[in-house]
Amino acid sequence: MSQDNRTIDEDAIQNILKDNQEITSVFIHELRNPLSLIKGTLQYIEIKHPEAKDYKYWSQLFDLIKDMEIMMSDASLLNSISQLNMKNTNLLALIQSVINNYMPQIDNQEKHLSMVTTTDNKSVFSSYYCDPDKIKQVLSNLLKNALEATSAGDYIEIILSINTSQNKPMLSIQINDTGQPIPEDEIATIFHPFVTNKTSGSGVGLALARRIIKSHLGTISVSSSTSLTSFTILLPMTTD
Repeated sequence: MSQDNRTIDEDAIQNILKDNQEITSVFIHELRNPLSLIKGTLQYIEIKHPEAKDYKYWSQLFDLIKDMEIMMSDASLLNSISQLNMKNTNLLALIQSVINNYMPQIDNQEKHLSMVTTTDNKSVFSSYYCDPDKIKQVLSNLLKNALEATSAGDYIEIILSINTSQNKPMLSIQINDTGQPIPEDEIATIFHPFVTNKTSGSGVGLALARRIIKSHLGTISVSSSTSLTSFTILLPMTTD
């Protein structure tokens, strides 16, 4: 295929993606309007007829509306996640800030959280071209999941290294925990949007993580056993 044909194909793909994003944005916007009217009407009925709150399924209506609002918000995130604000980033400092945010919960739940890297790798991690806010979002989601899967005394460890098993060396961020394993039948769909096995989850966190990492030309994978669950992020040494 010639360079001109590749350029035309890439432009066509980008136009399709842009059109899909615009359609999704309009669809979400149009859904919000009637949903807001439904919510407002229910609140008005509740004010005018306080006895409505005693109806068996009344509060369930507001719970369903809240679920729909969360789903639309998550869909908006999925729709815009490929828009990156790239800059040179100190990943060591970024990851440490995420760890610091979770330390109160770690201490309160009597768990252990640490970061490990080698001296040779520090220069690579201290200046990496990425979208720091979105990478931070990925790490926060993974740490949140690790916290939910672990119990008192369990360990969560972030390991930074250079993976040389690929055709080219890749920057590796691995989040390991010794908590409850992920059931084997859930592994295949764990990164699918709106698929969740949590009673209070929306099924978007890991889907967002995969899209963010993919937009950085990287990959994210998971393995899980009774002794260790491991999420591995591989990023190119350079995104130029």
